[in-house]
Amino acid sequence: MDTIKMIYIDDSPDISLSKYLDKFRSGLCQFDYSDIEFNSEEGYESLINNTEVRTANIIFIDSKLFENRNTNGKFTGEEFKIILKKHLPFIEVIVITQNEVEEEYETIAKYDSRSDKTAQEYYDSILPELIDHAVKNIFEYRKIASRMKENTIWEDVMIEKIENSLEGKDVYDELTKTDIDHIIGIFQELQEKVDR
Repeated sequence: MDTIKMIYIDDSPDISLSKYLDKFRSGLCQFDYSDIEFNSEEGYESLINNTEVRTANIIFIDSKLFENRNTNGKFTGEEFKIILKKHLPFIEVIVITQNEVEEEYETIAKYDSRSDKTAQEYYDSILPELIDHAVKNIFEYRKIASRMKENTIWEDVMIEKIENSLEGKDVYDELTKTDIDHIIGIFQELQEKVDR
């Protein structure tokens, strides 16, 4: 049976959600579950570069994770979801919040202890369907990537990019400013050697 890596990222983890996800079972696959307690002094780059995040298949992330920072650059878990999708498009991201859920967003509310349901009952009513949907998407990505390898019309580099992204690697992603500066430096050194 396939294994799906699922993580929960929060600066103040909801213990009931963490326990629920840790014990969650599905007939579709097995789960390898872990938590990341986010340090609010770190930026979103620390998460994007985190090996656990990069190799995850399903991520639960707190909506207010980045709003507790002592800087003007505040943004939401929903916005981080978009940033993460740019870098690692095949990770399924589910945003959770303590706030009221806006209708236009696919965000879920955290368990409210004032509810007449237990945490188990509450999460049982919303999470299995979401997780199973995410798992099916991941399996579809994997299946399509496997078929693309067999189709000779696709360039090897394109296939490798997709496979690396599915595995949490973006070694072929666009060059960063630092990469470009480094390349310019190398060309300048070469030019100086040629001019001598």
